[in-house]
Amino acid sequence: MKKIVEINDLNLSYQSKTDETLALTNLNFDVYDKEFISIVGPSGCGKTTILSLIAGLIKQSNGSILVNGNTPSLKDSNCGYMFQKDNLLPWRTIEKNIYFGLEIKHKLTKDRKEYAISLAKKYGLSEFLKKHPNELSGGMKQRVALIRTLSLKPELLLLDEPFSALDYQTRLELCDDIFNIIRSEKKTAILVTHDIQEAISMSDRIIVLSARPGTIKAIHTLNFNKKLTPFERRMTDEAKELFDTIWQEIQNEKLTI
Repeated sequence: MKKIVEINDLNLSYQSKTDETLALTNLNFDVYDKEFISIVGPSGCGKTTILSLIAGLIKQSNGSILVNGNTPSLKDSNCGYMFQKDNLLPWRTIEKNIYFGLEIKHKLTKDRKEYAISLAKKYGLSEFLKKHPNELSGGMKQRVALIRTLSLKPELLLLDEPFSALDYQTRLELCDDIFNIIRSEKKTAILVTHDIQEAISMSDRIIVLSARPGTIKAIHTLNFNKKLTPFERRMTDEAKELFDTIWQEIQNEKLTI
């Protein structure tokens, strides 16, 4: 199977005028085509930093990282980044917000616009295209943000706690929505989250990081029935057992800080 991300013996240190902080150490993992990976761990362990490395926003101190066989670069990146906030522009319509990424990348061609609108219609945004963000719920705004990202045709999606600003019920609904969209569009995704249940509900594998300096403490492979939705996964005995295991792994790390 094709490797989308390859991380080998990666270390990252932050330098200041007076000292050096080791943020990540001896990090090794791969991400395969169309795989959904979640990264969990104690606060401050470097989860979001890993996404920044993959996106080419920062560079590692040692070791190697490849995305589609190339060193990550902001200029040539084929990653789509989805943040905690939707970052929609309030003065723009939903249609214009969906086009915004294409404008920034100078890719707002007729074909790309048609593709973007086809995605919006496919995933239930047809009646909202001429509305403004303040007329949509939080969950719908995040769906717009995802469509805006997918319009760029990224091969890899980086999801940095995209549900964390939403209420619990909306989070559950949006997990199902975004999971279905990512699967339907056959995308590879890496999710960073503090919510263990969220990770279990969506992932093919879960990477558990240690306390800082972050390194891999455990990797769990999930083998749920492919027909189950994220919400249905949460209700299974396997999910409850896995939650207990990962919770304990993270708690043990907190005790050693």
